[in-house]
Amino acid sequence: MRKIALALPPLRRLVESRDAALADRALLEQSLREMRAEMARQAASDQAVLMQAMSTDGDARIERTLTMMRAEYTVLPRFGFHQPLDYDQDSLPPHFDPPVILPGESLPLPAPADRFGYPADDALYLHMGGLDAAVVRAAIARHLGAPRDLALLDFGCSSGRVLRHFEVEHQAQGWRPHGVDIQARPIEWLRLHFPQHYMVTTGTVQPHLPFEDNSLDVIYGFSVFTHIKYLWDMWLLELRRVLKPGGLLVQTIHTENAWAFYHRNRDAAWVKQAHAARMTESPTMDVDWFHHGDIAVSQAFWKADVARRNWGRYLEVLELLPPQHEMSFQDVMVCRKPLR
Repeated sequence: MRKIALALPPLRRLVESRDAALADRALLEQSLREMRAEMARQAASDQAVLMQAMSTDGDARIERTLTMMRAEYTVLPRFGFHQPLDYDQDSLPPHFDPPVILPGESLPLPAPADRFGYPADDALYLHMGGLDAAVVRAAIARHLGAPRDLALLDFGCSSGRVLRHFEVEHQAQGWRPHGVDIQARPIEWLRLHFPQHYMVTTGTVQPHLPFEDNSLDVIYGFSVFTHIKYLWDMWLLELRRVLKPGGLLVQTIHTENAWAFYHRNRDAAWVKQAHAARMTESPTMDVDWFHHGDIAVSQAFWKADVARRNWGRYLEVLELLPPQHEMSFQDVMVCRKPLR
């Protein structure tokens, strides 16, 4: 039949056209097979490269990712509601830059990297800490006189910025310095570089202190209640628990004064990063209190009269003072634990 078809010109052209189409199809199928084979080889090669990369640094990359995730949740139950020394599975002693030793200073200064946001300049760091210590001394003098053997707690002590300035009272009057902070790193630094009589310990964001009832004469704190959004009332009751009857609580807080300060500096990057737009947009407080942020980073503001009223429910409010020196914009709340 094929010979007959080829003998007739119209049929011959049809047969030849069909044969050409079949040949093209066969060529296309061969090309597709070769393409698939090349893709398979390339995929196998890519997989081999990926597996090689995973075998060499995959574990390290996974661990880096997990470390980043841990660092994002600094105060979750997994880390004991505090900021640990690191977020790794295996923890080792941390590295610290050498401490700064200055003539005339009985205690070393932390290196700038371990001052946690406070001035890197040595003289300014000491000056600012000294000004805050003077605020505490003045409150003690007004309300307690000149006590000896006084148990003093720096609530939120960092690496001893203020606490260091009471070494003179320790030597002369037997004052017993204590310090607590939710950040483990500055506490570790203090353990390495401050004398043994400094009773320093890591704390948590949960309202609990590792001290006995009625054991402390004075508890002070700078820029602590300014950042307590949650459980501030439980914290006041916990501080009351460990204070002796008649003991003093000296704490800075944000009131209308701090609100105005931040509003004046609302265009500064450090203000924009940490504060709500509501605060930067309004020049005055239009609510009784305003708390911004979460358990890790927060800002707490009170109208002065509201702070007096609320704190007065738990302690006797003695004074609410405006900012006490040129380097502060925070008010100072001075309270006393009732004698009975």
